[in-house]
Amino acid sequence: MRRKTIEGTWEQVARRASEFAGRRVRVTVLEEAETDPTSRESSAEEAYKRELLALGLISELPSSIDVTNDDDDEPIEVPGEPISETILRERR
Repeated sequence: MRRKTIEGTWEQVARRASEFAGRRVRVTVLEEAETDPTSRESSAEEAYKRELLALGLISELPSSIDVTNDDDDEPIEVPGEPISETILRERR
């Protein structure tokens, strides 16, 4: 049987209880080393990416490329009035 690692708060793990009903599980309580919500978010995101990789839904982890220097993200010119003006006009 393949081992599966689930990481998150108790509430997040408990939401998946039906998935593990009748199976043996091991729970490890981790020390809360980080109090910064930003670092907790990034570690949760990394755990999510690792789980996607383990499930075979992605073939490799995305690299953390600095997207601020991406030249491909130039705005595209669209003819006609801006959508924001269309919405405001139609609401009046």
